[in-house]
Amino acid sequence: MKKIMSVLICICLGILVNVNVTEAVTPRVMVSDYSVKEGEVIAGKEFTLTIMLKNTAVRTVKNIKLSISTENGELLPAAGAGTAYVNQIEGDSEEKVVFKMRAANGLEEKAYKLSLKTEYESSGGMEYTVEDAVFIPVSLEQRLSVTDIFMEDEPELGDTVEISAEVNNLGEGTLYNVSASVKGDNLKEQESYVGNIESGKKGTIDFLTKAVGVSQGDKCENQIIVSYEDKAGNVYKKEMDLMVNVLEPVYENLEKVKEKTDHSPMIKRITGILIVIVVILIMVFLYQKRKKRKQQILDEF
Repeated sequence: MKKIMSVLICICLGILVNVNVTEAVTPRVMVSDYSVKEGEVIAGKEFTLTIMLKNTAVRTVKNIKLSISTENGELLPAAGAGTAYVNQIEGDSEEKVVFKMRAANGLEEKAYKLSLKTEYESSGGMEYTVEDAVFIPVSLEQRLSVTDIFMEDEPELGDTVEISAEVNNLGEGTLYNVSASVKGDNLKEQESYVGNIESGKKGTIDFLTKAVGVSQGDKCENQIIVSYEDKAGNVYKKEMDLMVNVLEPVYENLEKVKEKTDHSPMIKRITGILIVIVVILIMVFLYQKRKKRKQQILDEF
């Protein structure tokens, strides 16, 4: 009887040890990835955050609760309390959890720590709590406008064309490496470098290009393209149409031609009179010279 009891106790202890070992080595549920639907998080704007939870165990976990928070409320739930529930995640599988979020106003342009707390139960009913963190970059809204565009009216083909404009930074972040180019069917492509423009400031575009094509109808065939970068080096472009009417060249001024035509007979008459006077002077000179020579001959005799 004692032997039977000993065997039963050993079996029970073995089962308990096996269960405890199995529970002890059960891998955690972890955050495997995240993504932002809008591509980037802008201060003061809403965004959609997707968290991927992965069960690295071979057994199913259940009653999963995921809570998210930031230390100073930089990233807040746009709806709800920042908590999501999942019934279960199969072994070695992932589950997607989606949060509608909003970045607070007045944030700096940097990455903010988002803390994630995952609570769940194993298939044996044991409770686990795991804490993770992801760092989400926040950008400042960037907006610009191009105003005060100046350009010579109706240049002729081949003329040098000066174009100037103002680039206004209407956003909250600095615009880096701002440059502009003008191109199209009527104007020779040209570039202008502006530099960095702080929030609320403006920069000047200045082109010196050339009219290379005569305009055809009212179709806008030219553009000003402004290129700039954010703090992370991402490049953005803003393009706007530029109306320009390039004319066929006029090689002669009609008024000058008319004036020249009106004065031509007078010029010819004056030229003729001058020629006659010169001829008369030459004849008088020759006559006087001949007369003087004749007098010298008579004096010698």
